Amino acid sequence: MRLRFCILFLLSVPAAAQAQSDTLWLAEPWYFDAGPAALTDAARSLPPVFREGVLLKRYIRDDRFYQLRKSFDDTLAVDAIYDRALHLTEGDIGMALLVAAIAVMDHRQLGLKIPLLGTVYLPLTMESDSLFKVRRTNLPKRILTDGPKAVDKDKLQHFFGSAFLAYAVNSPVFAEHVGDWVEEWEQRFVLGGKKDRRDQAANALGRAFGFGLQKDPEILPSDILWGIQP
Repeated sequence: MRLRFCILFLLSVPAAAQAQSDTLWLAEPWYFDAGPAALTDAARSLPPVFREGVLLKRYIRDDRFYQLRKSFDDTLAVDAIYDRALHLTEGDIGMALLVAAIAVMDHRQLGLKIPLLGTVYLPLTMESDSLFKVRRTNLPKRILTDGPKAVDKDKLQHFFGSAFLAYAVNSPVFAEHVGDWVEEWEQRFVLGGKKDRRDQAANALGRAFGFGLQKDPEILPSDILWGIQP
């Protein structure tokens, strides 16, 4: 049994919270209800992956999530995002990874450099400016251990996106080549895109998480990002 789980167990983790996963070390406050999609919410007409992405964004924007992240640490917060994605997708790991990747996007739009047309901007979220800013503020920022003072909010999308790809294809060689291609494509066609060793590090960790889930469906992001092993 993990030491971290033992510690939180002594703090009386409720049975309802424990029942959601045998390996979770999140305590009761992380399981708050962020509410269903409103009847007027346009997300209701979206495909399931985008609809669940909207609900996960709502969870991240909630002030309770922000206060918990500030009170504890980003280790718990990243695990909580993945756990909520699992809950929303009814335990579908591949879908949960994709939903998490969608929900942690830290840009409102993507600028593409198109020959002859110039720069074309594609929206990455339906959130208003104010809601987007709240969610971006609430995103965990300590992702990679090589830069303790770095703000790594943008590394979350690399991590979960690469994890989804690795889990879906289950081929280390193919996943790595696709990841390299995406980095090259970003450098050439995305406005402000450039090769970043820390982006590549987040991609590699994401692949490790995705492949790890194939072997052990109960591992958490923290097992890979911060090397906390069971």
